[in-house]
Amino acid sequence: MQKSYIPKASGQDFCKWINLCTVRKNSDWISKVWLKDLNWKLSEDFLEKVINSDTYNWKNILRIYSSWNIFLDKKREKVYLVKTDKDWKVQYQFTWWSPKEEENKNVIFKENWAYKFDLEKMRINARIRAKNRLWVDILENYNDNPIVDWALLENKEDWEIFYRLVCLLHFVTKKFDWVLNPTWEENAVEWDWFEIKELQNLENIAPNVEIVVNEALKILGNNE
Repeated sequence: MQKSYIPKASGQDFCKWINLCTVRKNSDWISKVWLKDLNWKLSEDFLEKVINSDTYNWKNILRIYSSWNIFLDKKREKVYLVKTDKDWKVQYQFTWWSPKEEENKNVIFKENWAYKFDLEKMRINARIRAKNRLWVDILENYNDNPIVDWALLENKEDWEIFYRLVCLLHFVTKKFDWVLNPTWEENAVEWDWFEIKELQNLENIAPNVEIVVNEALKILGNNE
């Protein structure tokens, strides 16, 4: 089973020390985490409830991260999503996969009593995932600090049920080389451009797409 490689820390500490503040918040600006159970039921809970806990609903929690790239069209009206097909479950999402390369797994460390993260390793992981799934080489991003969302995903391996708490990090693509096209690797089977204004009405869209795209549009607006 995969091991944790993100340390435990309070949501406030993650935000303060390593700028991993989540974009998912309620009306009172309290950080939230989205949940997906084994039956693909989706919901939300308070991030503070799980970020420093060993268990959730009496099941163990593993902590990992995943980073990827966001592709928007020149008019900023459409977003490019990859269709994945795994375990008979279909979903349109950004390119993603937790790091398979050992050197890109342990990206968070403690120095002088404060947590820090290796941003370059996170960026490299995002570019590897894009290359593996979409053929393209990412040359430049708009944002140095990634857009962050947290997901608590229920899993079952070797008859054991547990949760993965995933720190999802997104870089907005500015320049890339080659043509976007699925490689059929890492469960990527198709792709499409989706109208951003229609995202909330579409089926099989990953639940973090709309909130992350809206944050990406803010970053683009700040770079005009």
